[in-house]
Amino acid sequence: MKRFLKTSTILLLSVGTPAMAGDILLLGFDTQTPVQRWTDTGAFIDNFGQGGATGSAFDGAGNFWTVAPSFGNNTIQKYDSTGTAIGSSFTATVSGQWIEDMTYGGGHIWASTFEGHVFELDPTNGNTISSFDSVASFAGVAFDGTYLYTTNGFYSGDDSIEKWSTSGSFLGSISTGYNDGGGIGYSSTDNTFWVGYLGGEVRHFDMTGTLLGGFTAGSAAHDGLEVYAPVPEPETYAMLLAGLGLLGFMARRNKKSAA
Repeated sequence: MKRFLKTSTILLLSVGTPAMAGDILLLGFDTQTPVQRWTDTGAFIDNFGQGGATGSAFDGAGNFWTVAPSFGNNTIQKYDSTGTAIGSSFTATVSGQWIEDMTYGGGHIWASTFEGHVFELDPTNGNTISSFDSVASFAGVAFDGTYLYTTNGFYSGDDSIEKWSTSGSFLGSISTGYNDGGGIGYSSTDNTFWVGYLGGEVRHFDMTGTLLGGFTAGSAAHDGLEVYAPVPEPETYAMLLAGLGLLGFMARRNKKSAA
């Protein structure tokens, strides 16, 4: 019996266990390209969505949005995980401002602008629900499930990540030691931040602002940044089910042999 259990465990692990992967980062390149997907170890994966985009948002259920900004005409498009567009695009109503970064939280899109405002948007039509002023140009925005976080933007000479309530109340600052952060994303995998910078640098910080690592992705300013954990593909689940089925077959065969 022990031999059977050992053999079965090895078989299940080799055949049916999903491969573990790190986070995926969605990086904006200052409208020079579509949003790009990169691994958290600094490997380029692909371009994602519409051209000329900056910010992106992920809802945790396989839906993505990217924004291609211009003053007064910020075009937002929804996608599935393969980058296939879902429905028609729409224009965000953000008072003629230029959207730099986006995130998703509480059923809504949060968009930060060149002018420093943070807008809460309806993800179906781009209508503004609420907004507040973060007092920072080129601001990035992230959401940790409860609070919003913004950067102070390029050329600010400031190294802080600012914490806010969703109603726009300022709750404090986190100093990182690296000035001029742009796009920012929150990782629920390990409760950390990723921040993009002017020269293409992408830095990884814990919640106290301590640098954990990073990499360089191109040389353009990363004005948008979103982080998500990859969802296992259907093939992965199929492998897991096949492994469980094989394990069940071996258990029945072993039971018959014992009888």
